[in-house]
Amino acid sequence: MNLKDRSTLVADLITIGRKSGQPRTVELRFLYFQGKFYATSTRVQGKHWCQNMLANSAVTITAKGETLAGSAKQVTDEALRQQVLTLRDSPPQLERAVFEITPNI
Repeated sequence: MNLKDRSTLVADLITIGRKSGQPRTVELRFLYFQGKFYATSTRVQGKHWCQNMLANSAVTITAKGETLAGSAKQVTDEALRQQVLTLRDSPPQLERAVFEITPNI
């Protein structure tokens, strides 16, 4: 994917179901920042895609006819979390959880 730094895109995120072991797809808006993708959520509990990534970090992003495999983790660095939320939304929604997806190269 040829993306400009700090751009956003809507793409499908495919996780592996933590209970079923089957692929699960959800459409999300991502921020592309410094070579990584960031997704945010209002909460982690009750959000299957968030819980699936915490149980199995292997994910796939599909957008614009391209597929990219990667590894996901929840952002715990508070400065990075706030930076991502500030870049993603105006005004920033600072209460959101942030997940970072690093493409496999």
